[in-house]
Amino acid sequence: MADDIKCLTESRMRAMEIIKQKMVEMKNQNEKLSNENAELSERGQTLSKSYEELILENENLSKQLKELTESTQNTEDELTARVNILKEDCTRLTRADNSERQVVYLLKRVQQQEDLVASYMEDYKALANSSTIL
Repeated sequence: MADDIKCLTESRMRAMEIIKQKMVEMKNQNEKLSNENAELSERGQTLSKSYEELILENENLSKQLKELTESTQNTEDELTARVNILKEDCTRLTRADNSERQVVYLLKRVQQQEDLVASYMEDYKALANSSTIL
């Protein structure tokens, strides 16, 4: 029986040592996990700040894009209006050019008619002179 008690005592002692060893391992693992947790928490805060900065930057970029879009639209509208004015000016100039060509053509026709009348007048004078001579 004494051997049994001795065996039980030794088993208890080994069990206590194993438990102590496991407790030390668990303490070390808990410390390691605690350090990792602190590190991850710090990284999480950094990422959270970065995320907030990205959100603000995105909002600013969205505002800039909206302003550029409006500016581009305004510029496009202005350019379209200018092009339309230039088209109207070209149409007026084309009409004026056509009118000028018509005037030049008519002046040439008038000159031709005047030359023809002058030719007839010379013929008439020549004919009148020859009639008077006869």
